[in-house]
Amino acid sequence: MTSLRRLLLPLAVVATLLALTPAVAAADGPASRRPGVLRMQTVPPLAGVQVTVDGSTVRSDSHGRIAVRVRNFLGLEDRIEVASAAVSPDRRVVFDRFRGSPDAGVHRVVEVGLRTVRRVSWSFVERLGTPVPVERITTMRLRSSTGEIHQLSGADLSRPRWVAESRTQQGPLGLASKQLYYVVDSVVVDGTSVVNRAAQRFVPWDRQEWVIELLFFKVTFSAADMIFSRQAGDGVVLTRADGRVERLGFAADGTVLVPDLPRGTYEVKVAGGGVSFGRPVSISRDQQVVLSVISPLDLSLVVLGVLAVALGLILVGRPHLFRLLVRPRRPSWLRLPRRRRTAAPGADAPDAPVPAPAASGSTPDQPVPAPAAPAARPPVANGVAAGAPAGGARRTDGRRGAAVAVAALLTLLAPLPVADRPASAGVPARTAPAGTPDTALPWAAVPPSVAAAAPNPSASSAPVPVLAYYYIWFNPTSWNRAKTDYPLLGRYSSDDTEILRRHVRMAKAAGIDGFLVSWKHTPQLDARLAALVDVARRENFKLGIVYQGLDFARDPLPLATVRADLGHFADQYATEPVFDIFDRPVVVWTGSEKFTAEQIDDTVGEARRRLLVLGNAKNVDTVADTRGVLDGQAYYWSSGDPVEEKTDRKLAAMSEAVKRTGGLWIAPVAPGFDARMIGGRRDVDRRDGDTLRASFAAARRSAPDALGVISWNEFSENTHIEPSERYGETYLGVLADLLGRAVDHDVLLESHATTDEKPWGLPAWAALLSTVAVAAVPPLWLVYRRRRARSAVTPPTQRGAAPQVDPVDL
Repeated sequence: MTSLRRLLLPLAVVATLLALTPAVAAADGPASRRPGVLRMQTVPPLAGVQVTVDGSTVRSDSHGRIAVRVRNFLGLEDRIEVASAAVSPDRRVVFDRFRGSPDAGVHRVVEVGLRTVRRVSWSFVERLGTPVPVERITTMRLRSSTGEIHQLSGADLSRPRWVAESRTQQGPLGLASKQLYYVVDSVVVDGTSVVNRAAQRFVPWDRQEWVIELLFFKVTFSAADMIFSRQAGDGVVLTRADGRVERLGFAADGTVLVPDLPRGTYEVKVAGGGVSFGRPVSISRDQQVVLSVISPLDLSLVVLGVLAVALGLILVGRPHLFRLLVRPRRPSWLRLPRRRRTAAPGADAPDAPVPAPAASGSTPDQPVPAPAAPAARPPVANGVAAGAPAGGARRTDGRRGAAVAVAALLTLLAPLPVADRPASAGVPARTAPAGTPDTALPWAAVPPSVAAAAPNPSASSAPVPVLAYYYIWFNPTSWNRAKTDYPLLGRYSSDDTEILRRHVRMAKAAGIDGFLVSWKHTPQLDARLAALVDVARRENFKLGIVYQGLDFARDPLPLATVRADLGHFADQYATEPVFDIFDRPVVVWTGSEKFTAEQIDDTVGEARRRLLVLGNAKNVDTVADTRGVLDGQAYYWSSGDPVEEKTDRKLAAMSEAVKRTGGLWIAPVAPGFDARMIGGRRDVDRRDGDTLRASFAAARRSAPDALGVISWNEFSENTHIEPSERYGETYLGVLADLLGRAVDHDVLLESHATTDEKPWGLPAWAALLSTVAVAAVPPLWLVYRRRRARSAVTPPTQRGAAPQVDPVDL
């Protein structure tokens, strides 16, 4: 036993030493190989995030912190598992990324990036907060800030939905969580979208329950007799955008109220009471719509009018019938006996002429002079004396008949309304409103001598085109920066085609002939320009381009980029009629003043074969430096004060310098200016429209080839004339007054023009006028044929030939 103990004691010592050797080695090795505590931080900081390492599972605390014991820090990426799980009933997390390698956790806190998904729901309300049943909704389209699309319909419209809430991105200080937002692209009710595209934005991180406001309006329909303006009809037939037809009966007061009609364009006609044609009505606000009906009384009046016109035309061709009407025969017992005609001398007549008695004082022996023979009457041909004006009496009576016919026609057409000529049918003739100073008139630049020779100034020279600078860079987030006023149409996106269409129609209603569109060659702006071109083509509206040749820092773009962009534009639109303001499309190059004439010529020389390239010079010297390498200048001067400063002198000098080289001159017109929100220092007060009036007058005095209104929708510099929350329709109305246009204010916020699909019906007045015209064609044709036939058989004597001489006179 003693020997065995002596043997085991050394073995135990050796075993102990062997067991202690790895621990000593580990203690002496690198820290990443030793056990330790891994500390992590979730981004964003969320409680309940589950992390498993080497079989140990822990959850993050309320600040998103995690601490877990690990045996070492080698290969942790393969040993760590971040579970994709719900951290609350309405939020889930999905592992996104680590910052760097987790193996470095031995020295610092490891960041765990997470993507979050949130459960959201929504409800629909009208503008006044009244709930809208989800059953009325056909489809809804949501779009996230990362481009994710949710197209919902049917039962999905009423179910909560899990949507991406946030994602992480690498920043200079580590991982950062970026919150996502969603916009409502469309909500379709009855075949039409009832939201402004991208105008409503929701952030799932901030709000879990969304309230989506729909554009429903209160509309009252009524009908009136077209000519006599009395109540007519039994109701209206309303055709919705989805093709559904609904008949609505009139109440006792002759109206029908639709309290929740979705925004859109409808075809409406009157039921009962006569003839009614379909009329497109665009609903974009609470309004009253009065429709016209051609009643039986109106039709009777039309028939009588047509008969009167036909009778008048017949009387023109048959004047003897007209004489019978105006001078009817007397009864036989009132007729006087006819005097017998005296035969001409030398003719065989039953009664010889009686000599005249002798004059007083004559003697019987003196011969009594024979009475002078009456002048020989020209022979009669076809009942008309030769030498007399052929058909003289007939023409006199014919004139009377024609006068009666014309009077009848005018009487018939007098109550019919005259359609306004659309602005797109050429530049309209403009008259000055009452009280407008002479210098503000569109024809103020006409010399006195010309004005004296032509009393109507609009007839002597057509007014110049009026173009408004227009911007297509608006996104939903654009309205969150440097804005003190917002459009009445809402905080829109330039991707919304309906907004583009309304802008064009409002501009046309005010007398604006086209937009100068701010553009550069990017995928987004290319798509928006293409949409605007399509709208302008349908609305018969003109466009030009302001090429943005400066970057965000106001530095010029490389000349190679300018050359390529203008070439792209010319390839796309050089032959597009929408851009046909002058003989070629107009392109204003912003930033051209920063280059020499040689550089400009080398850059745009090729493009000028297909485009009119204008510069953006700001003084006479810059205009002179171009030496004709541009096709003109468009001065973008929105910060000038035409009331306090002598802006007209500078504009006149600029105009003279531009025209000296034969270029086009587009003069600036602005309502005011305030760019202090974006770093500017100047503020030009609007003065309730006086600034715009003075600017308009100064621009007109410079004899421009076009007026450039600054601007339609530059809200950052507060030069906009688009109807807005702060100013309403004031400045668009001022411009319309200056252009001699009487604006229908309903058109400024809605359009009664046709939709893309042309309606089949005619307006009531057009139907009446067409009926009269068709009824007048056959009588006119008969009169024409009768006169042709009569002219062919009439002898030369009656057509004004020289009279024949009776042989007796020879």
